[in-house]
Amino acid sequence: MKTLQFIAHCQAQQAPNDCLAAQQQVTQLLAEKLADYGFETLSQSGDHIAVSVEQHELPLAVACQIQTEQGHMVCEISSYPAEEQDWLDRITEQSLLNQLAQAVETTLKTQTHFSNFEWK
Repeated sequence: MKTLQFIAHCQAQQAPNDCLAAQQQVTQLLAEKLADYGFETLSQSGDHIAVSVEQHELPLAVACQIQTEQGHMVCEISSYPAEEQDWLDRITEQSLLNQLAQAVETTLKTQTHFSNFEWK
């Protein structure tokens, strides 16, 4: 799993609707733009986006949520490998996970109201 923390410039305590709107915007933006990087987004549920890659059965997911009252948002990028995975599949999984992480960061950095990106 990879975790990207950034500031969504909303104050959860003062304007909870602004933070909810920011969270929905992130989900919608990623659902629309990840295709530009070769990822297909699947049905979404709340703050989760299921992601697949052509010719790979590895399920990937992105979930973004506001974590603090200061407007910090965290996107968790996860993969769900099979238990009996061989070494080549593990390398492929890590490569796809890294590519998805880069695509998420690049997509979010296009928005001026998100800043202070940091991998945790």
